[in-house]
Amino acid sequence: MGVSAKPPGETDTVLSEINVTPLVDVMLVLLVIFMVATPMMHEAMQEHSEVELDLPMVRDDDMRIDLDETEHIILSIDKDLTIFIGAEPIVDCGPYNEGDDPNRFQPCLDELQGLVENNRRLQDEGRLYLLAHTEIPYGVVVGSMNRIRLAGVSQVGMVTNPEFRGESAAAGDDDD
Repeated sequence: MGVSAKPPGETDTVLSEINVTPLVDVMLVLLVIFMVATPMMHEAMQEHSEVELDLPMVRDDDMRIDLDETEHIILSIDKDLTIFIGAEPIVDCGPYNEGDDPNRFQPCLDELQGLVENNRRLQDEGRLYLLAHTEIPYGVVVGSMNRIRLAGVSQVGMVTNPEFRGESAAAGDDDD
Protein backbone atom coordinates (compact mmCIF):
# COMPACT_ATOMS: atom_id res chain seq x y z
CA MET A 1 0.00 0.00 0.00
CA GLY A 2 1.12 3.46 -0.82
CA VAL A 3 0.76 6.65 1.05
CA SER A 4 -1.05 9.51 -0.66
CA ALA A 5 -0.56 13.18 0.13
CA LYS A 6 -3.87 14.30 -1.35
CA PRO A 7 -6.96 14.85 0.74
CA PRO A 8 -9.45 11.98 0.84
CA GLY A 9 -12.08 12.02 -1.89
CA GLU A 10 -9.96 13.97 -4.41
CA THR A 11 -8.99 12.32 -7.72
CA ASP A 12 -5.62 12.34 -9.47
CA THR A 13 -5.14 15.29 -11.88
CA VAL A 14 -2.48 15.89 -14.49
CA LEU A 15 -0.28 18.96 -14.04
CA SER A 16 -0.76 20.89 -17.29
CA GLU A 17 1.30 24.00 -16.53
CA ILE A 18 4.78 24.39 -18.03
CA ASN A 19 7.59 25.28 -15.69
CA VAL A 20 9.22 28.25 -17.47
CA THR A 21 11.94 28.90 -14.90
CA PRO A 22 14.60 26.75 -16.64
CA LEU A 23 13.67 28.34 -19.99
CA VAL A 24 14.11 31.84 -18.59
CA ASP A 25 17.46 30.85 -17.07
CA VAL A 26 18.73 29.56 -20.43
CA MET A 27 17.53 32.66 -22.26
CA LEU A 28 19.23 34.98 -19.78
CA VAL A 29 22.52 33.09 -20.16
CA LEU A 30 22.27 33.36 -23.98
CA LEU A 31 21.50 37.06 -23.69
CA VAL A 32 24.60 37.65 -21.56
CA ILE A 33 26.76 35.66 -24.02
CA PHE A 34 25.53 37.72 -26.99
CA MET A 35 25.96 40.99 -25.08
CA VAL A 36 29.59 40.13 -24.39
CA ALA A 37 30.37 38.71 -27.85
CA THR A 38 28.79 41.43 -30.02
CA PRO A 39 31.28 44.25 -29.30
CA MET A 40 34.17 41.87 -29.97
CA MET A 41 32.67 40.84 -33.32
CA HIS A 42 32.15 44.50 -34.27
CA GLU A 43 35.81 45.34 -33.58
CA ALA A 44 36.98 42.35 -35.64
CA MET A 45 34.78 43.39 -38.56
CA GLN A 46 36.14 46.95 -38.45
CA GLU A 47 39.67 45.65 -38.95
CA HIS A 48 38.72 43.57 -42.01
CA SER A 49 36.30 45.93 -43.79
CA GLU A 50 38.73 46.97 -46.52
CA VAL A 51 38.70 44.91 -49.70
CA GLU A 52 41.52 44.70 -52.22
CA LEU A 53 40.10 44.67 -55.75
CA ASP A 54 41.96 44.17 -59.02
CA LEU A 55 39.85 44.64 -62.13
CA PRO A 56 40.53 42.16 -64.93
CA MET A 57 42.32 43.09 -68.13
CA VAL A 58 40.05 42.40 -71.09
CA ARG A 59 41.84 42.48 -74.43
CA ASP A 60 39.62 40.60 -76.89
CA ASP A 61 35.89 40.95 -76.47
CA ASP A 62 33.02 41.25 -78.94
CA MET A 63 31.42 43.96 -76.80
CA ARG A 64 34.60 46.02 -76.54
CA ILE A 65 34.11 49.65 -77.52
CA ASP A 66 36.86 51.83 -78.94
CA LEU A 67 36.83 54.80 -76.60
CA ASP A 68 38.49 57.07 -79.14
CA GLU A 69 35.76 56.45 -81.71
CA THR A 70 32.62 56.22 -79.58
CA GLU A 71 30.02 58.95 -79.77
CA HIS A 72 28.90 58.42 -76.19
CA ILE A 73 30.12 60.62 -73.37
CA ILE A 74 33.09 59.32 -71.38
CA LEU A 75 33.36 60.39 -67.76
CA SER A 76 36.87 59.62 -66.51
CA ILE A 77 38.52 59.86 -63.10
CA ASP A 78 42.29 60.14 -63.13
CA LYS A 79 44.87 59.17 -60.50
CA ASP A 80 44.68 62.64 -58.89
CA LEU A 81 40.88 62.29 -58.47
CA THR A 82 40.05 64.86 -61.12
CA ILE A 83 36.79 64.02 -62.90
CA PHE A 84 36.58 64.76 -66.62
CA ILE A 85 33.80 64.71 -69.18
CA GLY A 86 35.66 64.03 -72.39
CA ALA A 87 38.87 66.05 -72.06
CA GLU A 88 37.34 68.83 -69.93
CA PRO A 89 37.94 68.69 -66.14
CA ILE A 90 34.70 69.32 -64.27
CA VAL A 91 35.34 68.38 -60.62
CA ASP A 92 38.53 68.06 -58.56
CA CYS A 93 38.12 65.56 -55.72
CA GLY A 94 41.83 65.52 -54.86
CA PRO A 95 41.58 67.86 -51.84
CA TYR A 96 39.02 65.51 -50.24
CA ASN A 97 41.39 62.52 -50.33
CA GLU A 98 43.00 63.43 -46.99
CA GLY A 99 41.83 61.67 -43.83
CA ASP A 100 39.89 58.51 -43.09
CA ASP A 101 36.34 59.86 -42.90
CA PRO A 102 34.17 57.69 -45.18
CA ASN A 103 32.01 60.72 -46.05
CA ARG A 104 34.91 62.98 -47.06
CA PHE A 105 34.06 62.76 -50.79
CA GLN A 106 30.40 63.81 -50.37
CA PRO A 107 30.90 67.51 -51.32
CA CYS A 108 32.77 66.46 -54.46
CA LEU A 109 30.09 63.90 -55.38
CA ASP A 110 27.36 66.49 -54.71
CA GLU A 111 29.05 68.81 -57.20
CA LEU A 112 29.35 65.98 -59.74
CA GLN A 113 25.65 65.15 -59.39
CA GLY A 114 24.70 68.80 -59.94
CA LEU A 115 26.85 69.07 -63.06
CA VAL A 116 25.43 65.86 -64.52
CA GLU A 117 21.87 67.01 -63.79
CA ASN A 118 22.58 70.26 -65.67
CA ASN A 119 24.31 68.62 -68.65
CA ARG A 120 21.64 68.65 -71.37
CA ARG A 121 23.39 66.09 -73.61
CA LEU A 122 23.74 63.58 -70.76
CA GLN A 123 20.11 64.03 -69.81
CA ASP A 124 18.96 63.53 -73.41
CA GLU A 125 21.14 60.47 -74.09
CA GLY A 126 20.83 58.91 -70.64
CA ARG A 127 24.08 56.98 -71.18
CA LEU A 128 27.80 57.38 -70.50
CA TYR A 129 30.95 55.34 -69.98
CA LEU A 130 32.88 55.55 -66.71
CA LEU A 131 36.66 55.20 -67.00
CA ALA A 132 38.43 55.19 -63.61
CA HIS A 133 42.11 54.81 -62.78
CA THR A 134 42.83 51.56 -60.90
CA GLU A 135 44.63 53.25 -57.98
CA ILE A 136 41.84 55.58 -56.83
CA PRO A 137 39.66 54.77 -53.80
CA TYR A 138 36.86 52.34 -54.59
CA GLY A 139 34.34 54.60 -52.82
CA VAL A 140 34.94 57.39 -55.34
CA VAL A 141 34.05 55.10 -58.25
CA VAL A 142 30.96 53.64 -56.59
CA GLY A 143 29.88 57.05 -55.27
CA SER A 144 30.29 58.55 -58.74
CA MET A 145 28.21 55.79 -60.31
CA ASN A 146 25.49 56.29 -57.70
CA ARG A 147 25.40 60.07 -58.16
CA ILE A 148 25.33 59.72 -61.95
CA ARG A 149 22.31 57.44 -61.67
CA LEU A 150 20.61 59.79 -59.16
CA ALA A 151 21.19 62.64 -61.63
CA GLY A 152 19.08 60.83 -64.25
CA VAL A 153 21.61 58.94 -66.36
CA SER A 154 20.20 55.42 -66.37
CA GLN A 155 22.86 53.58 -68.39
CA VAL A 156 26.39 53.69 -67.02
CA GLY A 157 28.95 51.51 -68.78
CA MET A 158 32.13 50.57 -66.91
CA VAL A 159 35.45 50.52 -68.71
CA THR A 160 37.23 47.61 -67.05
CA ASN A 161 40.77 48.09 -68.35
CA PRO A 162 41.82 51.74 -68.22
CA GLU A 163 45.54 50.93 -67.96
CA PHE A 164 45.40 48.87 -71.16
CA ARG A 165 44.32 51.96 -73.08
CA GLY A 166 47.82 53.42 -73.00
CA GLU A 167 49.80 52.85 -69.86
CA SER A 168 50.24 49.06 -69.99
CA ALA A 169 51.11 49.09 -73.68
CA ALA A 170 54.03 51.41 -72.90
CA ALA A 171 54.99 49.34 -69.83
CA GLY A 172 54.89 46.13 -71.87
CA ASP A 173 57.43 47.58 -74.32
CA ASP A 174 59.88 48.16 -71.42
CA ASP A 175 59.91 44.44 -70.51
CA ASP A 176 61.28 43.33 -73.90
